[in-house]
Amino acid sequence: MKVMNIVAEITHSVGELIAPTRCAGCERQGALLCHDCLLQLSAHYLPQQACHKCAGPYGALTCTECWDLQYSFSQALALGILDGALARAVVLYKDSNERRLADVLGHLLAKRVQAQWGRWAQIVCAVPASTEAVRRRGFDHGELLSRSVAAGLQIPAIQLLEQPQARRDQRELSREQRLAGKQGFRCKRVRRLPKRVLLVDDVFTTGGTAQSATEALLAAGVKSVRLAVLGRAW
Repeated sequence: MKVMNIVAEITHSVGELIAPTRCAGCERQGALLCHDCLLQLSAHYLPQQACHKCAGPYGALTCTECWDLQYSFSQALALGILDGALARAVVLYKDSNERRLADVLGHLLAKRVQAQWGRWAQIVCAVPASTEAVRRRGFDHGELLSRSVAAGLQIPAIQLLEQPQARRDQRELSREQRLAGKQGFRCKRVRRLPKRVLLVDDVFTTGGTAQSATEALLAAGVKSVRLAVLGRAW
């Protein structure tokens, strides 16, 4: 075991010499998210001012984003506004195969969840990526993120939802198309469904994808779903 640890340390050191770790937000050398970029997240998004229904950053009292919408998930929260350092980190994680960011971002999101909802959730479940997206990226970014969040909360991560076989990239759709879209999620058959599920996704734009995933969970017998995302598009 000691030999393996030494080899891993040497490999890491050599890798850092050849291609040093840089901040996903500003490319400063040293960490995946530097101190300044982490501060940017909290400075631009205050949970006490956010909408508890759709995680809109300024909707705590009256939210113009979701006042006329009904979601099946009971509450939603976000790590921050999908802009600046966070937006760059999400793109780097999803589309540039920087999987180490799953641990960093997942840990931060878990802290946000725990601060706002305590130990409400029994399990963490990801909104699954489409089969085509997994094939293109080589991994399911949602499932990897959900495992990191679950580790931070010290509860299980269980993938209850089936991936849709055919689904357009949500970034290609308009707001109206996202809201009207039916993603075709299905809940897997499990021996015992949890009552309270924390649903995890990377981005909340209109809530259409999370709504479809929540409907599948509730139809299968889950009693309550709350949503936690990295970035709230605004």
